[in-house]
Amino acid sequence: MTKLITCLLFCCLPLSAFAQPELKGSPNDLRQFLYPSEKIVTLRAEAEKKAYSDKAIISLVITSEDQQLSTSISNNMALRESISKQLVTAGINPEHIKSSKFSTSPQYVWFGKKPDSYKVVNRMAITIMQESQLKTLASVADSREEIELSDIAFEHSNKDAFKNQVKQLALEKIMKQKALYEKSLGVTLTPVSFRDNRLWIKGTQGAQMLEEIVVTATKRNHSYNDKSLTAAKTNAPRSVESSFDEIVYSA
Repeated sequence: MTKLITCLLFCCLPLSAFAQPELKGSPNDLRQFLYPSEKIVTLRAEAEKKAYSDKAIISLVITSEDQQLSTSISNNMALRESISKQLVTAGINPEHIKSSKFSTSPQYVWFGKKPDSYKVVNRMAITIMQESQLKTLASVADSREEIELSDIAFEHSNKDAFKNQVKQLALEKIMKQKALYEKSLGVTLTPVSFRDNRLWIKGTQGAQMLEEIVVTATKRNHSYNDKSLTAAKTNAPRSVESSFDEIVYSA
């Protein structure tokens, strides 16, 4: 029994030795290992720039229903062609009018084995640049029950230029810090690495708040309190119309 315990102890000792890392070297070597960046200073800066969307993508949902599937598809196509002609006449570029692939679903009556009718649904995405074109689309959607304006997505077409501007602003701030440290401390800073953090594009707080109220007709309780809403209404100039297409670029 004693021999067995002794053997087990000898077997366990190498395992514990391998589990513990070992560092060797002079004090200077250890200091370089533990603190490798003692002569490196990190400079950081942030920058923001606001912009406003200059185009919008309007989604129209076209629904047709008939007892015959072929008739329902034909009616849907004819309605979309009619919409496209109206939009082109209103000055919208034909290349900015896109149609998705239609989807169809049979409609059954209670306890029916055969479809009573076929419903065909298609979505059109129209890119507009002017408010008058939005008015035209609204008139088209109001003209027929089969047409529904389902979504409005705002976009900023000059995103790349604004991204570069924000990065340039952040870099200028870093260079000012560099000059300040060099002058105050009498040192020379040389760039050794550069980290380009992710650039954020988001709507401003006021833009998100207005979107909740205007688009969804509701305000999330956890997003904005009543005081911020009152302040926004009080401080907003009357000459400026409410808009929820304000974007902030930050780097």
